[in-house]
Amino acid sequence: MERNKKILTGLEKSQYENPFDKKALYALERTSGLNWLGNFITKHAIEKIYTVQYTGSNLKVTCENYPKIYEYLQYACQILDIQNIPDLYIQWGYDINAFTVGSENPIIVLNSGLIDLCDDDEIMFIMGHELSHIKSNHMMYHMMAQVINICIDSIPGGNIVAAPLQYALYYWSRMSEFTADRGGLLCCQNKDAVIRAFMKMAGAPIKEYNNLHYETFIQQATDFRRLDYDAMSKFVKFVSIMDASHPWTVMRAAELLAWIDSGEYEKVMRKYSNKLKY
Repeated sequence: MERNKKILTGLEKSQYENPFDKKALYALERTSGLNWLGNFITKHAIEKIYTVQYTGSNLKVTCENYPKIYEYLQYACQILDIQNIPDLYIQWGYDINAFTVGSENPIIVLNSGLIDLCDDDEIMFIMGHELSHIKSNHMMYHMMAQVINICIDSIPGGNIVAAPLQYALYYWSRMSEFTADRGGLLCCQNKDAVIRAFMKMAGAPIKEYNNLHYETFIQQATDFRRLDYDAMSKFVKFVSIMDASHPWTVMRAAELLAWIDSGEYEKVMRKYSNKLKY
């Protein structure tokens, strides 16, 4: 992997935070007792469970056993100015997916298919996306959303009691993905690689990887964003994803392209002129 990215020393989450994420998170933070509850269940339950699960079942990536894979993590942390490098694991799964669990001691998990099916910059985008969740302090509320789901499934009448909070957490979770995508772009610093990654995640067949038509996907994302101007389409989009933790892939692409077109991405990048050179 070439080390030719700008190192964003001093990068703050406020420089790339999506306003929808910021607004939704502010509403959650003002909910009485929610921070205490989130810290308690994350520290004493969920985080320990995940630590045991992934250390016991999956491959831990280090600079000794998988140095090329670990380099993505180490370099991405350096680019995004993240001092504490989280643990990294690989699990079996032949789709392009990654996620982060834990709040105090976060763990990033990559599907093995991600490594095989993506090139260096595409992996850096996805790695940067996950690291941005950590940098932006998203993880406690992400863990809470999972606990709320468990409560709803296991407690009689839990869906009635917890549903309003669940929808609030899901809404914020979707908005946080837009922020993390911006962080992923700042990490890989390659718009084409981001588009390729989105196309692959959206379902591009492996046999077509050498024949991806960026323009048509960008047009699809642009057309999708324009649907917001039609009230019924906006309502359909809301109802379709209101109980999902992640927004649709094309929706994510549309939001990120809008950020690029606004000039805000270049504005952030212009603040940094240093590069790591070998």
